[in-house]
Amino acid sequence: MSTTFRYRVVHETRYRYSSTVTSSRQLAHLKPRVTPWQEVHSHSVTVAPAAVECADGEDYFGNGVLRFAVYDPHDELVVRAQSEVSVRACIEPAQIRPIPWKTAQAHQAIGEPVDLGVEQYRCASPLAPVLEAAADYARPSFESKRRWGDAMLDLTERIHRDFVYDATATTVTTRVAEVLAHRRGVCQDFAHLMISCLRSLGLPARYVSGYVLTREHQGNRRLVGADASHAWVASHCPGIGWVAFDPTNAKLAGTEFVTLGWGRDFSDVTPLRGVVLGAATQMLSVAVSVQPV
Repeated sequence: MSTTFRYRVVHETRYRYSSTVTSSRQLAHLKPRVTPWQEVHSHSVTVAPAAVECADGEDYFGNGVLRFAVYDPHDELVVRAQSEVSVRACIEPAQIRPIPWKTAQAHQAIGEPVDLGVEQYRCASPLAPVLEAAADYARPSFESKRRWGDAMLDLTERIHRDFVYDATATTVTTRVAEVLAHRRGVCQDFAHLMISCLRSLGLPARYVSGYVLTREHQGNRRLVGADASHAWVASHCPGIGWVAFDPTNAKLAGTEFVTLGWGRDFSDVTPLRGVVLGAATQMLSVAVSVQPV
């Protein structure tokens, strides 16, 4: 039986407005997802000023969402999510190596029921397009007879090696083509790049949003992306299922990772987004803590 790790996660988002806004409507992806490898023991969200019209639900991808409105005039909005989860390893590196990578490239046979849970992630999306430049970058990792796991890990490690983590180089709207050209970015950019690489070779890939523990369980190496929301990639291989890879840290996404949700790209699982009524500019700050229990 694999070892289970339990974490307490606190995610605080703070919007400061240049002048008073009269109301706000928001949609939040802040609830950790229940998966075969992750259990959610508790979850709560507090909003200041107090929210009304709160409604929990699920989006198209099965992620938990919270919709709420604030009607009191305010010049600051604070959303604080607290969760406690348990995470266990869902796969070992040796388990992902035996199958040729072209097995994952093959589409379902004509006449078979379409598994949209896989096939929809082969298609381009607004922030993770199909690009010839991305395919060109990926091809050295996917030699014709290479095993799927070896190819995936090689691409994961190459992105980590070839691209510089630079929080000032990009914004949430930066395109994959720009990241490829400038070789700089953050975890969101590296996830979009890897997804674009895989889709451009005909492989299914989805964007995963969540958190990462500040330090690995073994050793003292600090993981990049800690203390903020994090992003990584999951790809599907027949006979294995979905396996998650973190190109920002050049590793399988294992027990240090807390999954919030997944979608085609960042736009599907934005932690918090909405509209406000009022003529104001905003300043955003986010603080995340992931602590072992």
